[in-house]
Amino acid sequence: LIASIMAGAAASLVLVPMESVRIRMVTDPEFEGVSLAGGLGKLVEEAGLARTLTVGLGAMLAKQIPYTFGKQVSFDVVAKALYRILNAPRSATATLAESLSKSVSPEFVKWAVSVLSAMIASVMACLLSQPGDVILTETYKGGDSDCEVEIDPKKIGCVLPAERSLGEVSRSIYARSGDRGVVNALGGFFTGLQARFVHVGMIITSQLVIYDLVKQFLGLPATGSH
Repeated sequence: LIASIMAGAAASLVLVPMESVRIRMVTDPEFEGVSLAGGLGKLVEEAGLARTLTVGLGAMLAKQIPYTFGKQVSFDVVAKALYRILNAPRSATATLAESLSKSVSPEFVKWAVSVLSAMIASVMACLLSQPGDVILTETYKGGDSDCEVEIDPKKIGCVLPAERSLGEVSRSIYARSGDRGVVNALGGFFTGLQARFVHVGMIITSQLVIYDLVKQFLGLPATGSH
């Protein structure tokens, strides 16, 4: 759990400036055709190094940390639980895994455990990180009224989104449906969850299955099997 939290935090530090560049590439004509390195250079020139590296960091942490530990920890926990079930004594002479080995290969059993564990991990990761994803989107979305003052008044668009705390962004999302009750207000943090289940769920499932297959190919035990 601690390792996954640290990994999510480290990823956030790397992703924050890249997300800023990505947003400018799709919203600012001056960034059209600019490379990632060139875009980062332009942002640093416009907003400064510290601002470029930290804008939206709280929102990115709110997404990436739950996403990372939801994916990695639940994958390990579910896989271990499935192997515990398979290795539990089913009769006086054989375990469930030994009984299954008579009809299917042990490699297929490992693959099936990896796929099922990865699918459950993808659901957990989506559920835990969806509020953070909504907060991150809101942080970078904004409008002209949410922009910082431009140095060049002739320029169109934002240099970077205005500095809003994680609490301020969360309150603005909650307030949209606050007059319809707490459940609807909290539901705003899960907008688009169904689409994310399909999109991110497929990505996570394939990532974790490939990860586990590569481990086994290298001679390491399957996740949860030891």
